[in-house]
Amino acid sequence: MKTTNNTKLTVTTTLTVMDIALSIAIGALAFALYVRTLFPSVVGGDSAEFQVLAYQVGIAHCPGYPVYLLLAKLFTFIPVGDIAYRVNLFSGFMAALAVSGSYLVAVLLTHNRTASLLGAALLAISTTFWSHAVITEVYTAGAAFVAPIFIGLLLWQQTGKRLPLFIAGLFGGISLGVHSTVAMFAPGILLFMWLNRRRWQGFWLPAVLGAGLGFIIYVGAFIGVELNNAPANIFNGAYASARSSWDLSAADVQDPLQRILFIATAKQWSNALFADIGTFPDHLNQYILDLPAQFSLLMIGIIIYGLIKLFNRDRTQGWLFAVALGVHLFINFNYRIGDIYVFYIPGYVLLAVLASVGIDALPGLIQSRLGNKINIPSNILKIAVILLVLAFGFLPVFTPKWDSVIAGTTPFIGQANYPVNNDTKNLLGTARHVVEKLPKNAIVFVDWNNLYIYYYAAHIELGRTDLQFIEPTPYSQKPGLPESVIEFIADNIDQRPIYFTNKFPEVQKAGYRYQPRTFWYLNTFQVIKK
Repeated sequence: MKTTNNTKLTVTTTLTVMDIALSIAIGALAFALYVRTLFPSVVGGDSAEFQVLAYQVGIAHCPGYPVYLLLAKLFTFIPVGDIAYRVNLFSGFMAALAVSGSYLVAVLLTHNRTASLLGAALLAISTTFWSHAVITEVYTAGAAFVAPIFIGLLLWQQTGKRLPLFIAGLFGGISLGVHSTVAMFAPGILLFMWLNRRRWQGFWLPAVLGAGLGFIIYVGAFIGVELNNAPANIFNGAYASARSSWDLSAADVQDPLQRILFIATAKQWSNALFADIGTFPDHLNQYILDLPAQFSLLMIGIIIYGLIKLFNRDRTQGWLFAVALGVHLFINFNYRIGDIYVFYIPGYVLLAVLASVGIDALPGLIQSRLGNKINIPSNILKIAVILLVLAFGFLPVFTPKWDSVIAGTTPFIGQANYPVNNDTKNLLGTARHVVEKLPKNAIVFVDWNNLYIYYYAAHIELGRTDLQFIEPTPYSQKPGLPESVIEFIADNIDQRPIYFTNKFPEVQKAGYRYQPRTFWYLNTFQVIKK
């Protein structure tokens, strides 16, 4: 690895072929692990939505995820398993890219391949990261976009070349269409560039051009996916009928521009950000309690030490990681949402990199504590650190899942807050039977967790695109059944049979009555005019 001295920095002119090969190798091993433990079928809630809309290429819930859906669409063409399996596989692939990329970021910081491989391996097996690499979700895809941004920044800092900075900006702009958590790293990135302003001149232009092109790609993807008007898109599945929850008019939900603005600005969830002063301490406490399940207590200490050493080696890199992670966590700690723990996944990429920095510096720390009394050869110290990390960092997290790896099953089924449980496999079978018995052009109001399981059975498996399934009360500031749902019923009841899986008093107050109807094991209530 060719290096030159320049002020306090050790400058790496390029990533070597060996570095690229090792990054591919660790990514391939991670991908093999995820394929081995991949959940094979449909998952409820958001996951089922992404599985359906990746196939149909339709806009999902706020903030839309258009780039994610287009990338996931490519995996629906792979001739293995069913559509749900293929989109689950996409999560595993993106997670593997994140693992591979984390190695490259770490090796640019440490020039220590062994430490970088260990950090990447720790990311690969961390509980929340692994658990979402085996089901359809957006978070591992978001994590995959973090690495090229940081690789570009570090290559620019270490070489002065502008192309890596352009690429970093490009991935940053495109990432808006994957998951918005990646954008939370922007303050740290901007500070890093500003702190290096005297080292390299004229760097803002390539960064802005890259980010601008990435943003254009994001917007183009958004427009293309929206205009495709997939039959199960989120407006047909929730927003159009509930439009009064956000004071949208009937004309608004028919206007592509208004629909894009509503989705892109995350109007459905905007009131959940900085909504409650008690959210921050609750999420902070839960994050601290959950962190040992991701990296073990030993590794948390090494991560903290890694950040300290990063500041000692190069304060601009220290500020990059500290501010990027700090803003990322601060915003998420103030986001009032039930499954906030998954929003931390992109940040785990940075923690894994800091773990590599800490592992690299640990032999020096041990020797300094021993002083001159005991002089242990450096190779012995390095081997001891590797064994320490494997024994107290890797094995405590990985060993509880070993039986599932051997059996080829998903090790997280039934865990608290995880969207897959022992009943999940039965949900699709039930949905098929229900769909087969529903009358033509039926509209069924059903809860969010089952909504896209029914769409999957109806639109993908059985070709019943005449059926529409709707979430009656999507999240909003206004409680109860939206007034516009009553208008929706009035507009459709003479042409289409309408069913609810739960009774809402607002329907009866509007002059309708419920007539019980059962389709297979699903008990519904048909809306009838009095």
